[in-house]
Amino acid sequence: MRVDDFLAEVDKAFDGDPRTSAPLDPTFERIAATVNGYTSANELAVLNAAARVMPADECYLEVGSYKGRSMCAAVQGVTDKTFYVVENYLEFGMQGQEARAELEDNLRTHAAHADVRLIEGNCFSLLRRPGLVDRPVGVYFYDGEHTGLSHYLALGIIEPWLADEAIILVDDATYPMVSGAHEDFISRHPQWRVERRWDAETKGDPRWANGLHALSFRRDAATARGSDEPWDVRWRRLAYLSSLGPGQKAAWKAIHRFPELIPLAKKLYPSKKASSID
Repeated sequence: MRVDDFLAEVDKAFDGDPRTSAPLDPTFERIAATVNGYTSANELAVLNAAARVMPADECYLEVGSYKGRSMCAAVQGVTDKTFYVVENYLEFGMQGQEARAELEDNLRTHAAHADVRLIEGNCFSLLRRPGLVDRPVGVYFYDGEHTGLSHYLALGIIEPWLADEAIILVDDATYPMVSGAHEDFISRHPQWRVERRWDAETKGDPRWANGLHALSFRRDAATARGSDEPWDVRWRRLAYLSSLGPGQKAAWKAIHRFPELIPLAKKLYPSKKASSID
């Protein structure tokens, strides 16, 4: 995935500066109005731009699809590429099978032309399994859990899967816990950099929701395929899988049984429904 091609495609998709203008294609406004979700039309246009210029021998991987709005937009006008969705269906207000059914229905309605493959489970466990995807990841869209640990780990865990040059799109990036995590990660990993920041200027920003950042990755000798997992990633993964991950799973189950716990859960584990830009 050529980073310069992506940046040029984004500029072509907007009627002026993307930070202050709307997408030229009205498709993304229609999807935002039709499919339940939280991703803005501007964000959808960026995801689609990435998918359009991604080489066909690479794949697009999305973590955290909710009801499928972002994926429905990413595949518009793209017929020759492979898309993966990783979702564990554990979010506030989401009832597992109901959420999956709505996601699949939206994909049938808006993405039937595309090769979209659903993988159910926790990304931090799944991305340790060989052969999860069948080609290098040229575009990675992370819209999963919003904790500092999760976001740092979301970058570290995907690195072995990435193409030698790749685009990483981080949603809800105006949250300090999110932007702080990827800035911390980049400070330790010089192969990564922030290419663009589309930040939310107000609460519920109509153009950029809670913000979107475009990061790039360029592989070098230090990150050659087969390299050992860096210590800063390894200990965070172990901490997540041994404590935070299981704790969150138990919390989601408890919330469905005891709704009175929702106010506490919103403070402990911010999500799209629970968080906003102050």
